Amino acid sequence: MNLSTRAPRERAWVEVNLANLVSNARTAVAAAPGARLLPMVKADAYGLGAPAVARALEELDPWGFGVATVEEGVELRAAGIERPIVVFTPASLEALPRYRKYRLTAVLDREAEIRAWDGPFHVEIDTGMGRAGIRWDDVAGLSAISNSALEGAFTHFHSADVSAVSVDVQWTRFMRALERMPVKPRLLHAANSAGIWRLREHLNLVRPGIFLYGGRPGGDLPAPAPVVALRARVVSTRVLPQGEAVSYGAEWRAPQPTAVATLGIGYADGVSRAVQGKAYVLMGGRICPVIGRVTMDMLMVDAGPPEMAPAPGEVATLIGSDGSREITVDRFAEWSGTISYEVLTRLGRRLPRIYGEFSIG
Repeated sequence: MNLSTRAPRERAWVEVNLANLVSNARTAVAAAPGARLLPMVKADAYGLGAPAVARALEELDPWGFGVATVEEGVELRAAGIERPIVVFTPASLEALPRYRKYRLTAVLDREAEIRAWDGPFHVEIDTGMGRAGIRWDDVAGLSAISNSALEGAFTHFHSADVSAVSVDVQWTRFMRALERMPVKPRLLHAANSAGIWRLREHLNLVRPGIFLYGGRPGGDLPAPAPVVALRARVVSTRVLPQGEAVSYGAEWRAPQPTAVATLGIGYADGVSRAVQGKAYVLMGGRICPVIGRVTMDMLMVDAGPPEMAPAPGEVATLIGSDGSREITVDRFAEWSGTISYEVLTRLGRRLPRIYGEFSIG
């Protein structure tokens, strides 16, 4: 990977390996014979850039793409995406004209919207998530779905990452709900990233999300190829004498003369303050612990003894590989006290996204 000092790599950036992303999508499809892809590209493709991700996935001939808002669907249309785009947040009456204008597929779960809609739509069946959709045991609600424009029905697993048993329960409920619907939808989908491996049989579509982007969908499930690297440059270095403090609150003090490197990235870029005292970065293949409080625009690391002080402009890796070492997005999420989904979607807009096939290892 060319780590040039020229923009957009002046301060900090995100590298997105689209080849690995497509490879992860192929792995997901291979694990669900007979199903087509409905990849989730909501939240700007988990922070990695929805237009670029969708265009990369086009080579796999997905059925369509999944988003969460009308605006996300409009962005894909503006980027030239012509396949079906399903907006998974339940639609309101007021929003339906925009669905028509941009040829978006609505998710409807209320009688008024279902009656008013004349385009293809999907119905969510709530089999235990308790978030949206018609409950699986709502006989009257399910029986009232008589709109012939119904194209699809789906459910969402709440614990597929940790429990095969819960998937079985929700699957059974989903099948019972479908029996109660007078109009039989042509398309059925249930499998999120973890569900692809938990289900014993698959439906028409699968909806991988985090697996595409390099996050592990469950501790006992296959690991995806890495997709994201987060890098930052050293913007300042200093040698602190023993006892001198670093950052707000003076919570960290040098135990001996220490080279401190300041990186041009902070919590405004999505690096949680929670990583203090837990995380490290990689520089020149070395482990350099994060020290002191993460600040809005910068964070500091222990670069070792004074003679190891890096020069301004050197590159540090917060997520990704450097030499033989690697920090996964899941590891960084653990340090942050959250999940990989949140780490990726937190990455700030002022971090340029650079697309390429960066080298791992």
